[in-house]
Amino acid sequence: MSFSFHNLLFIFSINVMCFISACAPQPPAPSQGHLNNTSLPKTKANIPPPVIQTPPLPPPQPVQPLETYSVTVDSVPVEKLLLALARDANLNIDIHPGIEGIVSLNALDQTLPQLLERISQQVSLRYEISEDRVLIVRPDKPELRTYKISYVNMSRESTSETAISTQVASTGTVAVGKGGTTITSGNNSISSIKNVSNNNFWKTLQENVSNLLNDKESTGAEKNGNVTINPETGILTVRATYKQHEDIQRFLDDVMNSAQRQVLIEATIAEVTLNNQYQAGVDWQRINGNFSYAQQLLAGNLAQPPAYSFTYSNPDSGTGNISATVKMLEEFGTVKVLSSPKLMVLNNQSAILKVVDNRVYFTVDVTISDTDTRSRTAYSTAINTVPVGLVMNVTPQISEIGQVTLNVHPTISRIIGFVNDPNPELASAGITSQVPEIQVREIESILRVNNGDVAIIGGLMQDTTEQGKMGLPVLSNLPLVGDAFSYRNDEYNKTELIIFLRPVVVKQASLNGDLSEYQHYLPDTMPDKNRATGLTGH
Repeated sequence: MSFSFHNLLFIFSINVMCFISACAPQPPAPSQGHLNNTSLPKTKANIPPPVIQTPPLPPPQPVQPLETYSVTVDSVPVEKLLLALARDANLNIDIHPGIEGIVSLNALDQTLPQLLERISQQVSLRYEISEDRVLIVRPDKPELRTYKISYVNMSRESTSETAISTQVASTGTVAVGKGGTTITSGNNSISSIKNVSNNNFWKTLQENVSNLLNDKESTGAEKNGNVTINPETGILTVRATYKQHEDIQRFLDDVMNSAQRQVLIEATIAEVTLNNQYQAGVDWQRINGNFSYAQQLLAGNLAQPPAYSFTYSNPDSGTGNISATVKMLEEFGTVKVLSSPKLMVLNNQSAILKVVDNRVYFTVDVTISDTDTRSRTAYSTAINTVPVGLVMNVTPQISEIGQVTLNVHPTISRIIGFVNDPNPELASAGITSQVPEIQVREIESILRVNNGDVAIIGGLMQDTTEQGKMGLPVLSNLPLVGDAFSYRNDEYNKTELIIFLRPVVVKQASLNGDLSEYQHYLPDTMPDKNRATGLTGH
């Protein structure tokens, strides 16, 4: 087979075109990270169904009033009266043979349940109307019923005492004839307040319920009820009549409603170093707000001026009443907050807050014993501690309307210096034993404050002196002539101790309830799901 020149040229052109097309750049493959039409989600834009207005509910059917009866009887046997009432009400009736008693009654236009309730007040009976319209009347015999009481199994005893005594005495000997007579004279004054609080919830509850069962009722019910209490499980079991169980239930509801009330007490103890123009104390009339005089108090130290109390209420400031008032005190001098505790206490329960440093000091006892050859000296050391800081004892009583009556006893102590033990045996042995001097400021009082108001207790004032010496170096320390090159710089200050108390009745003790304002103090590290369920583990 032979090819012509034109065929060879055609084949050569095709090869050149294939070669050129092979050398052309290829388009890049699409990246897997780019969006394409196939990867886009398909949306369904369905038209929502039209809103159909819910038809209004039909008006409620009027309740048929119960039929009323008028009854007037005098000294009629109860079974005859019950038979007559059942006949007029078209009811079947079953009367227990143990039902007996005499009834005197005058009732006008009252329903059958009202009449039966009045009859049961005169005769010991119980009644019920069954579904098939049968009036069943039986004697009100004691039956066993169990009540669940949610309260801690604990008995508490709290004692708080504030006392101050002054004693000046002198002892002398007067020679009369051959002998002597010892004469002792002095002046002794003691003032003290002692508060004792005993709280034994379960014992008191059992006694109260037993007293309810022992009360003689007009129905002449049998007094064979008994009370069994189990504080460990919080169960109260009572065998009593139906009427007695009603009284017990009402009593338990009132007791638990009062016992489970609790209050959050916010306290701030501040010390104000007064300016020169306010040496008489803080002028509360200059502070804007709603102040009301609460109670005249007596200071814990009788040598100091009596304290006073105000109640501060600012409805526009929810939780910042104390902070705002403390800041206002800066007008009268330098304010130093000594402590700002918070206590949550149940109703009529005592709480103690103690924030102190136990400062240690030593007492040395020297005993010298003489023997035939020499004297021997023995030393014994005792370790003593004294608390320095804040101790506050609070007992609240919360009323139904939210008023809080507080028995408050704050005590603030600090070391103001040291004195040497003057024991001559220590001095002869060359031993110096220092004993701390403690300054104590305390108040014990009972005051009433409304929920959310701030009670202000003040008036505890004292004078302090800070001695200083300034002069030329070296020359001011020379003996005899050092005073010529120095001068004294004594600073006199007057301070006033002020205590703020703010009770807040807590009805729902949770971060979603009355304690929500304190949630921002907690670390936000838990997931929302775990926080909602209270879970902290894995």
